[in-house]
Amino acid sequence: MDNPMETGFYPFWFWNDRLEAGEIRWQIREMAAQGVRGFYVHSRQGLEQPYLSEAFFAMLDVAVDEARAQGLTVHLYDEYPYPSGVAGGEVVLGSPEYQATELRQQMYEVPGGPLRLDLPRGKVLAVRAYPLRDGLVDWTGRRDLRSAVGMSLVAPSYMETGLTRYNQKRYFASRPTPVLETTLPEGSWRIFASVQAEVENHKYWFNFVDPLNPQAIQAFLNLTHERYFQRYAAEFGHTIRSIFTDETHPGWSARLPQAFQEAYGYDLLDHLEALQDPSYPNAVRVAADRYRLLYQMFVEAYDRPISEWCRAHGIAYCGEKPSLRLSQLQYMDIPGCEPGHTKAGAPLDLLQARVRGNARATASAAYFYGKAGCLDECFHSLGWSGTLQDARFMTDAMLLLGIRYLVPHGFFYSTHALRKHDAPPTFFFQMPYWPLFGRLSQRVEIIDRHFAGTFIDARVLLIEPASGMPVDAHLAAYERMQNLMMAHQFDFMQVDTDILQAGRVENGTIYIRDVAARVVVLPAMPYVEPDLAIWLDGFEQAGGHVLRCTVDFDPDLFLRELYEYAQPGLTVTPAGQAAPLWVVRRASGDKRVWLVLNTGSQAVEVEIEAGEALHEVALDEHLPPALEPVNAGRPVYRRRIAPFEGLLLESGPATANRQPLPQLSLRLAGQARISPRSPNLLRMARWQFSLLDADGLPLETSTALAMPLANQLALSKLRFAPEFVLRFGVEPEMGLPALAVRYDYVFENQFSGPVELVMEPGSIVGDWQIWVNQSGPLTAADFVSSGAHVRGSLGAPVGAALLSGSNLIRVEVRTAQLDGGLINPLYLAGDFGVQLTPLALTERPETGRFEDYQGNGLPFYAGVLEYTFELNLPELPTGGQVLLNLETEGPFSEALELSLNGGDFLPVLWQPRRVALAADQLRQGLNQVVARVSTTLIRSFEGQWFDDEAHTYRTI
Repeated sequence: MDNPMETGFYPFWFWNDRLEAGEIRWQIREMAAQGVRGFYVHSRQGLEQPYLSEAFFAMLDVAVDEARAQGLTVHLYDEYPYPSGVAGGEVVLGSPEYQATELRQQMYEVPGGPLRLDLPRGKVLAVRAYPLRDGLVDWTGRRDLRSAVGMSLVAPSYMETGLTRYNQKRYFASRPTPVLETTLPEGSWRIFASVQAEVENHKYWFNFVDPLNPQAIQAFLNLTHERYFQRYAAEFGHTIRSIFTDETHPGWSARLPQAFQEAYGYDLLDHLEALQDPSYPNAVRVAADRYRLLYQMFVEAYDRPISEWCRAHGIAYCGEKPSLRLSQLQYMDIPGCEPGHTKAGAPLDLLQARVRGNARATASAAYFYGKAGCLDECFHSLGWSGTLQDARFMTDAMLLLGIRYLVPHGFFYSTHALRKHDAPPTFFFQMPYWPLFGRLSQRVEIIDRHFAGTFIDARVLLIEPASGMPVDAHLAAYERMQNLMMAHQFDFMQVDTDILQAGRVENGTIYIRDVAARVVVLPAMPYVEPDLAIWLDGFEQAGGHVLRCTVDFDPDLFLRELYEYAQPGLTVTPAGQAAPLWVVRRASGDKRVWLVLNTGSQAVEVEIEAGEALHEVALDEHLPPALEPVNAGRPVYRRRIAPFEGLLLESGPATANRQPLPQLSLRLAGQARISPRSPNLLRMARWQFSLLDADGLPLETSTALAMPLANQLALSKLRFAPEFVLRFGVEPEMGLPALAVRYDYVFENQFSGPVELVMEPGSIVGDWQIWVNQSGPLTAADFVSSGAHVRGSLGAPVGAALLSGSNLIRVEVRTAQLDGGLINPLYLAGDFGVQLTPLALTERPETGRFEDYQGNGLPFYAGVLEYTFELNLPELPTGGQVLLNLETEGPFSEALELSLNGGDFLPVLWQPRRVALAADQLRQGLNQVVARVSTTLIRSFEGQWFDDEAHTYRTI
């Protein structure tokens, strides 16, 4: 790109509801206020404006206009919803020639004699039998059975209808299926069957596009990219900066056999067994030829034309999708990956075995192919317990590995009803801690400022193994190897054959751009392509070292060899075999900078040495550097690194001698005054569920969670009479009849204050009414905008209808929709407490213990919660500032702010839980401390909490 993007956050902005111009502008202003650099407009399930229609573009006009006004960049996403290539399904509708096919292969072991087999449905490519000798295939005894295969209609059906008045009963059969019927000689046989089948039951579209068909991809470009350009040509390269492609990958194609014959001079269909059984003669060669051809066809049909279109139209081609090898990323202006989906406390997933899941591989490709940077589609599927600490931990790790553009998956336009379950969380405005997100943006900006102009100063090159067709064992060994090098602070970059070939070898060292390495690691793989083998031999002959590894490589021996030819990026003692520290060393001229990350859940005390003077860069405004020299005669430093903490070091002495601040400890324990800043909630998710007869009386009753009716019926096992669709000549189908259903929720009430019944829009689907005890019915007209629960929720006052003692809320729905019924929890909101056993609304306790949600009557609370403690200081510390260390009784991962004696709230959002404050904020004797916690949405949305010690969800 001529004008590269700034490092920072560029979230997928999920357009997943009825879009409104005012809401679009408000949400963009929210992003701008928290330091978000730009956003990807990502059309998702739930979007009500038709995709790429005038109504859709009218909303995009608003987004582009507001982004320009706020200084944000707009980035397009090329699909609705994903994977890319079908323009929301339009490419393949009515164009079967563009539809994807897949290779379905089946093996059968059968005895000799008469045989009948139903084969996979599809176009039969090959059916061959081989005798088994002592359990092994005798490949010389091949028998071609294609002529023994015919079609059979395998699904019989019956209808009472007819063509004349004389006969009303008809028998049919349907579902054409290839069937093998033959007689084999005595003995044991293995049959290999291969068919070319239509892709069926693909998510969203049932079928998919063939990404190896250039005409299909051109249709995709015409229907998607060209439409955007026709409307926004003046914005391309300015406000609109890139377009994202996602997840598309090739499998089989009807075009493949002919292309294979032309490329390699032999018939792939004659050797399909090689793709099923590795003992087939020359199986590796056949598989390697097919893999190489897939790569070439995928590039020529998909990557190259999209890349060329983007460059011709002034925007960047970016995204993440399965790459068949590292070199495929050269076609993207911003290569992408998609790891970064682990909460703090679990092993990081950033160095996965496949290119798509490997942040360092993607960063390596971006560097060696001269790109401005790379992206990571991150934070996917953490669930609603995702915290700022989780985000900061993964963000530090991604920056360490070389990622510049962080693409959270995603920022939800709406979390209403089922929309919240689209691979959450959102780190957007729905989260109570959203107003603090800008602190993370500032941290990223500081790290990027110190990284500017540097490169990863690696001394080890690791060959990315995709070209060698690794299987699970090879991939597992490759992943272990990467994590082993990171744990011992060895910087490495990943390479493909073409990258090595482009390097310059001198005196046993390979130079590629600024990287110089004496050792190249070849991980275990079944096949080494000839060009790579030739280069490795030449490198060794020139004095370089190739570390050739096996699947069961010895970690100690591997590390000893690395130490012989390379050095760690930083010496950290103690590190040991299980060192939890990841380090990157970046350099530029005389400048060196290190980012160090504690990936473990325990604090570590370390000594750090780089052979030169170091100083620590402050990454958080209210937290001073803590690096301490061990002695004046040697540049060795001491540092306690908190769990999940990241620190930034630079070469050169500190600008001034810094005296350690006096320290105080504050234990957030014991009784505190509790002040919720949002209404408390009773989450009503589990209901008595009844099917009603024509008179409105229950036929059967069970228990059901709030979810679509199809799920409720499947789980409850309640009986109902389905509707049958009988069509002439084909199999009958079953459907859902119109049902009357009732949901009852019973609870006790000991609270006399105002109470609101709250729902998210779309929580009830069908014709519905609600009764609170004998009061009602309430309908949609009774619900208005509510400040309780998430933005956009609807509420109706019901306090006057509640009784002292037992209460009943009843919801009745009539629907014939499988996705109908009470599909999302309802809530009661107010300043009450919630008792779980027995379930009751109570007077809310005014005092309680820190983060004891159940004991404090707040088991489903989501929002900002303030705890007021007293801190007794018999003596005041001297000096202008004090370092306050916070302690809690157990693990604590939420976003926290702290105020002393009415002063400003200071952020203590993640580890380390300490903050510097002005000493004059303290008083001798009693001090008032307010700890403000901004929660996640896990309690209100899911009725769960996250157990950090066990690293699992618990149900309330």
